Amino acid sequence: MNKRFSTLVAAFAAIATVSYAQIGDKYVHLKSSNNYLQWDKASLADSVALNTLGATKADMDSALWKANLVRVNMPGNDSIYTLTNKATQKQLSFSAKLNGADEFGTAIAAGISEFKIKHNGSGYNIIGTTTDGKLVEMAQTSGSLMVDGKTNKAGATGTVAIFTVEAADADYDVTKEDLAPVLPSFKFDFAGRDGGLFTANELIPVPVTVSGATKFRFQVVGQENSTKGTKAPQYITIDTVMVGTAASVKAASFQLDTTVTATSSAYKGALNEGLQTFTLKMDLGNDSIVMTTDSIVRFNTAGEFEVADHGAGAGFTYLVGYKSFDGSAKLVVDSIQINAPLITISKGTPVKLAGGTGVYSLQLKAKGGNPNAANNDKYLTGTSATYAEAASVYVPSTQFYVKENEDGTYSAQARDVVSATVSSGVATGSNGESLAVVAPEQPFTNQPLYAVDADKNIYTTVGGDTLVFTKLDVDMANKHIGYKYYTKEEMGYGAVKFNLASKAADDIYLTLVQDSVIAGAKGVDKAVELRLMEGADLATVGDTIYYGAQALGDTLVRVAYAMEKAYNAEGRFAYEGAVVKLTSSTNGAVNENQKRFFFAENPVGGSYKVVAANENAAKMVTMNISNLTVTYDTPTASVETYFNIEGAEAPVYAKVDAGHYNVVNGSEMLTASAGIAKMLRVGDELKAAAADSDFSLYVDSAYVNRGDDNTEYGYYIYKGAEVKNDTIVGNVLAAKGDFVANNATGDSAIFRGVTVVADTIAYTGDLDKDGKQNEYKVRDAKNTSLVGFKVVDGEGYEIVALNAKKSLAVVNGTVIFSNTVAPQVFTLGATEAPTANEDVEVSEVTVIAGNGNVTVAGAQGKKVVISNILGQTVANTVIASDNATIAAPQGVVVVAVEGEEAVKAIVK
Repeated sequence: MNKRFSTLVAAFAAIATVSYAQIGDKYVHLKSSNNYLQWDKASLADSVALNTLGATKADMDSALWKANLVRVNMPGNDSIYTLTNKATQKQLSFSAKLNGADEFGTAIAAGISEFKIKHNGSGYNIIGTTTDGKLVEMAQTSGSLMVDGKTNKAGATGTVAIFTVEAADADYDVTKEDLAPVLPSFKFDFAGRDGGLFTANELIPVPVTVSGATKFRFQVVGQENSTKGTKAPQYITIDTVMVGTAASVKAASFQLDTTVTATSSAYKGALNEGLQTFTLKMDLGNDSIVMTTDSIVRFNTAGEFEVADHGAGAGFTYLVGYKSFDGSAKLVVDSIQINAPLITISKGTPVKLAGGTGVYSLQLKAKGGNPNAANNDKYLTGTSATYAEAASVYVPSTQFYVKENEDGTYSAQARDVVSATVSSGVATGSNGESLAVVAPEQPFTNQPLYAVDADKNIYTTVGGDTLVFTKLDVDMANKHIGYKYYTKEEMGYGAVKFNLASKAADDIYLTLVQDSVIAGAKGVDKAVELRLMEGADLATVGDTIYYGAQALGDTLVRVAYAMEKAYNAEGRFAYEGAVVKLTSSTNGAVNENQKRFFFAENPVGGSYKVVAANENAAKMVTMNISNLTVTYDTPTASVETYFNIEGAEAPVYAKVDAGHYNVVNGSEMLTASAGIAKMLRVGDELKAAAADSDFSLYVDSAYVNRGDDNTEYGYYIYKGAEVKNDTIVGNVLAAKGDFVANNATGDSAIFRGVTVVADTIAYTGDLDKDGKQNEYKVRDAKNTSLVGFKVVDGEGYEIVALNAKKSLAVVNGTVIFSNTVAPQVFTLGATEAPTANEDVEVSEVTVIAGNGNVTVAGAQGKKVVISNILGQTVANTVIASDNATIAAPQGVVVVAVEGEEAVKAIVK
């Protein structure tokens, strides 16, 4: 074997300091007793330690160092070096400051990076200098650092480490992973010289075990198989054609050939396996390789060849190297007078990802011995060892944010874990919400990419999987991707309903059946409408989750919502066992996070599965389309249930700007008469004082400071309001007293004297037992004035007393709040504020259609004519009382009251 590969690198000489020439240009071990100075990446921060030497190349590389001369200090002739670690290619460097333990720690940090390597008789000390001139030396105990011979600030002493220099292993057995750690192929580099088949193209290493030793065959990329016969694999093989013409110089070069498994005339009755099998030994000092064979083709003086096939070696070693023929060097194999080349491995050139920084799916391409081969062609997810059949722009757990770093390397992190929920790592946010942060998988960090097939977007990293990178058209502005998200505004005035997303069942909605159980029903009119809530009022676990590739600056957030019937106290949407129902907030059998749900998007987009906030398996709200039962369970036959979530854009309760309005129903408007709420009309004959007949009502928010979490649109309707800052004095619409008439029940609608200050309301004359004024908060049950304008699509609003859950209605001319009478539908018309001396004409005549009759109120002594739609008179009479009922046929009739405009009514 060539002497160059068996000679140790010159060690540090036994002089005061080491000279650069004595160190050489190879990596060496720095050994203290039986331990080696090593770069340690086991902890979060890189550091150094004194440990025993591992057996793998990676272990040995981490314990190899190269001294690089920086300068020679005068006086003293001290040579100053930096020490570079072979595995990391980073310099040894320590902080110049004491750490929290008052020690100079072994963590790699900026500070002391230049060292004097000083001989002390039996070895060498590695000495760094702090900015204040103190000497920092490696200690023998646990690899800690010392300052002035002391291990810490308290003055504890230790033994300064003495290092000896040990050459790297120059006879290391090369492995397949050493040759091709990244790609399936690699290239030899013969120090820039022509290596024939060995350097013309990339090679595929094929390990071969011979008598327990690992050797290699090499296929040439692009010529892996023979073009003849069965097209069997072919390998670099020692040729039977002689190189050279001079009688004194004969040697064999190389060819491509298949493996001969039976005696062949091509090799004069010999086999050729030994001619295709190479032994590789590496000098870890510089990773140079010596390539030998156990067999050879020899030539006699006549140029005839013979095969010397020695199989396992048996002491025969032939070197691949250069010989000169006719003035030029040729790569051959021989045992004498051969010049061994400097052979190194070219491990591929990093490439740029065509799509640059962005969101990608990563599809696994794993073959052969890859432990993940069973998942070949599946997609990586944000949960370790979990693969998906497909990636989606709507499923963030199948998306990876890939970032191109400034140095050309790449980092990647998934945008979500597979589960929507978390069971640990939950904290309480500043607003009381239960927060959790998930950390999806990072398949590679700060790694170069190597092209396996750039045209097909197939790349790999050092030691990583081979992956297909497909850039996804993802809206990066969407910070809630994969989940339905509602703003505070949408939650405040919106309600949702759930339509089954299924081709097998059309127009099916979640509905409410007996015992508050949720089921399916056909028709949107059967849909249960639910209001969304989220915030500090619910003590749930992990209802607000931060996800995304946060390590790379891509932060996303999803929220679990509670749902209740809009402004109704029937309970919250929840599951109890497998039953989905509306349940009371005081039901101890149901945890709060069983009343909180994420809406996770379908991989094809547009519809959502409903998953509880405490879910840690694969359960969800499921529907059986054969009988429309709804359960919270694992999907049958893995068929997940998805819903179209409808209605969020259409408000249930409207937002109304503060101001003066006419509250109108047909030709009548809401006003006050002697403190009673009435529906009246402006007329030509009836005159009334301004205080009783003013139709201009002031509408204002019930909240002075609603806050970010308060999105409810609740209002007060005033008559004659005086507004000063956050105080309003006037008369407010309110419910008071019981009303019963013709099976209609409710509360009389009145206008009460009131003073509203900020978020409290005080009714005039409403005193406690001690004679003090009662004050009520907005949502206090005794506050009967809080109303909302419930939207009636295309028509107007119902006016709903939000604390009593009753709507404004009219029975026999009396205005009431009721939940047993059909509510009136109103429109709001902006108007001017009333003036103090303004008179308006008001008609107090009311016409109410009933079952087979018409009731006329407020027309005593007046003539009333009722006609059908054909103009035929069906009644003509003078009203003798203030509330008269007149028989009338079913259908549309026209009622004309003396002095009033005729009106139409529908008689049932």
